[in-house]
Amino acid sequence: MPRLRNSPALSAAIDSLIALGLAVGAVVWVNMRYIPHGGFAEFLMIRITLLNASFSVVFVILWKQCLTVLGLYRRDLDGLRSLVLRTATACAIMTALLDLYLQARHARGPVGQILVSFLLVAFLYETCRVLVCSQHRSWHVVEPERVIILGSGRRASKAWRELRIQNHRTKRLLGFVDDRHPDSMPPDIASRLLGNVDDLPGYLLENIVDELIVATPMRSCYDLAQRAVSIAEAAGVRVVCLNDVFTLAQEQGPRRRATLFVELVPKDRRRETAEAAKRILDILAAAAGIVLLAPVFLVIGLAIKLTSPGSIFFVQERHGYGRRRFRMFKFRSMVRNPSLRTADFETHSETATFTGNHEPRTTPLGRFLRRTLLDELPVLWNVLLGDMSLVGPRPMSVHDVSRFGEAQLMRRFSVRPGMTGNWQVAGDPSLSFEQRVALDCNYIDEWSLALDLKILARTVPAMLKRSSAVS
Repeated sequence: MPRLRNSPALSAAIDSLIALGLAVGAVVWVNMRYIPHGGFAEFLMIRITLLNASFSVVFVILWKQCLTVLGLYRRDLDGLRSLVLRTATACAIMTALLDLYLQARHARGPVGQILVSFLLVAFLYETCRVLVCSQHRSWHVVEPERVIILGSGRRASKAWRELRIQNHRTKRLLGFVDDRHPDSMPPDIASRLLGNVDDLPGYLLENIVDELIVATPMRSCYDLAQRAVSIAEAAGVRVVCLNDVFTLAQEQGPRRRATLFVELVPKDRRRETAEAAKRILDILAAAAGIVLLAPVFLVIGLAIKLTSPGSIFFVQERHGYGRRRFRMFKFRSMVRNPSLRTADFETHSETATFTGNHEPRTTPLGRFLRRTLLDELPVLWNVLLGDMSLVGPRPMSVHDVSRFGEAQLMRRFSVRPGMTGNWQVAGDPSLSFEQRVALDCNYIDEWSLALDLKILARTVPAMLKRSSAVS
């Protein structure tokens, strides 16, 4: 028999009870001035009612469910930014639930102070708990970028040395690419050779690559470098050059102080400002949506539990920005069927969501959720966490990405995936897989903040049109 103290279920139950204690503590602390002369015992007796006790049970259950869905009970969490956002999301949702209950009871007194006190204390407690319980102790804020160096000579060795000394925390070398024979390369580079330039498309198709560093002699290897740059550009891989291509006689000091790597097509300030505004819009809209729609989340969750066995949420592994995998959340709309293959489920679920196709395994409630797109509401959590954006290419399932046959298709992962996008508002459910990918690439080429706002404005009419067509 396993020891109880190692049981994840027991740990989650204890955590839920502690959270309930924090909520009660916030109420008591804020109401200290209103405590009668009989002391805490009389104060609590006044407030221990059947309604409050029932809410306490619901609060404990939903706290455990919410943190489980957000992955805060896993011991393999990694990434400090993701931890903070997930914890803040969970605490904000449960604070909104507490606010909903207090407002429904027409509670008098400093309700705002209670909510703020509970939110801050719960966030600090959960952050400390996850940090202590996690198996990882060396948290990093951003995952290192995966880099390939083009070349195998002196300039390639210089680039590799720069990566090891100056960029070892932010970049990770995957290997070298060059058309030279390995016998003519230094042994440490030859042992890390990934192949020649003709092998590069296949490697980009099968592996996550963020950056290609061009470190070949420009005069003798121009054609080689141009081929590699064209392949990387088509696949959405950032191209970086060394800043020592030309010899300068007057600016040796500033060059030594400057970074060795220079992006081939750097972003201008206007583009960076627009991208920052897009992320701010995502955060504000997702946070507001989660808080304001918390009652809807609660009603849908209870309805799913009451109408069919199984979990409230359906979690899918998707490929996001930079082809990194993340867990996308939806409300479960199909019956639980262990014999259903995951790939088939993912593919049909994605198609049915936006085309309105019926599936025999869909529950009656699930058909309503899909028709109204309410099953997509939990995706707001992914937007808040930074896995997705409000607008962008639809996140691809692992099964769909396995169908890619050309490295050029990987370019769609050069931006964050979105809840809605070009082909979702196109109004044509018969679009083929290739046509959808083409629309996504067109969005990447033409992106602007104005285009995002235009797609958002067209999304609501498209949803209403689709809902009426399916009804």
